[in-house]
Amino acid sequence: MLLTLNDPIMKRLSFLSILTLIVVSSCKVSGPKIGFMLPHLNNHRYLIEKSVFIERVEKLGGKVLFRVADNDEEKQIQQLKEILKEGIDILVLDPVNRFRGAEMVRMAHDKGIKVISYDRLVANCDVDALITFDANAIGKQMADYAIKNKPTGNYIILGGDKSDVNAVMIDSAVEKSLGPSIKSGNIRIIHKSYIEKYSPEDAENTVTTCLNLSLEKLDVIITSGDAIAQGAIKALQKFGLDGQVFITAQNGELFACKNILAGKQSMTIYKPVKKMAALAAEIAVNLYKGDKISQYFKSTLFNGSIDVPSYFFDVITVDASNMKSTIIADGFYSESEVYN
Repeated sequence: MLLTLNDPIMKRLSFLSILTLIVVSSCKVSGPKIGFMLPHLNNHRYLIEKSVFIERVEKLGGKVLFRVADNDEEKQIQQLKEILKEGIDILVLDPVNRFRGAEMVRMAHDKGIKVISYDRLVANCDVDALITFDANAIGKQMADYAIKNKPTGNYIILGGDKSDVNAVMIDSAVEKSLGPSIKSGNIRIIHKSYIEKYSPEDAENTVTTCLNLSLEKLDVIITSGDAIAQGAIKALQKFGLDGQVFITAQNGELFACKNILAGKQSMTIYKPVKKMAALAAEIAVNLYKGDKISQYFKSTLFNGSIDVPSYFFDVITVDASNMKSTIIADGFYSESEVYN
């Protein structure tokens, strides 16, 4: 039997089709689709930031297209191409390489998508904003802490990956704080280098080589990350020197907290990443809505091309004396995780 549009069965089917379309449409996310790209998930902080960022965006009615690049800049560029095809409204980018990140900003801008530089500043492009921690404060606090506890002696400085502008800024701040002591002769730098990809293995090899070549007593190692410090500690263990050399670092990793309590590492810089991830999500959604976001950005940072509107979070020096009131109180780790 041939049915026509006027038949009751066809009318019922047409009504059901329309109803289905209405229901499906109502289930779609009405808010923005935010691209959130991280360089890796090797640090505990990034796992927390991923969770907080996604939760905050979804609470504000949006959806997150998340990608992690495993420290591979080519992979990160391909991932951006993927999410641009899927359709994003705003991009929040923590680049593997700050220089290749400029290419990614241009790719997004070509699609009319604004980009927030997250944690690491993208170089040499007109990125729309920066949300990060104060790298100068990190370097200064580490150096000042070292000088206070070891005002004289032989120092090694191990910077982070030079493709990360934060590593360069931290290194510059460390040198500035140490400058007067170096000039007076109280402190002597016996080795200084950057550690690619913050590799603990490279840090271990570097410190091992220094100890093999130098007959002088080593007093302090200033590092740009807990992973680098961990490598340095392994090198010191080979010579029976672990716990005898003052070591500074940053990130507040669990193994670093345990090393501090064990007397193998002296301090770490804790960064309240929950606050940063939540604010980045809020600003991204407001940017999509067309709301003014200038009230967030009271500073600028030159990236080689423009003065980027910037928001800098404060950082906290943590040692055995205040671990409970900082890292644990903030829920970064539980007390049982740190002390067991």
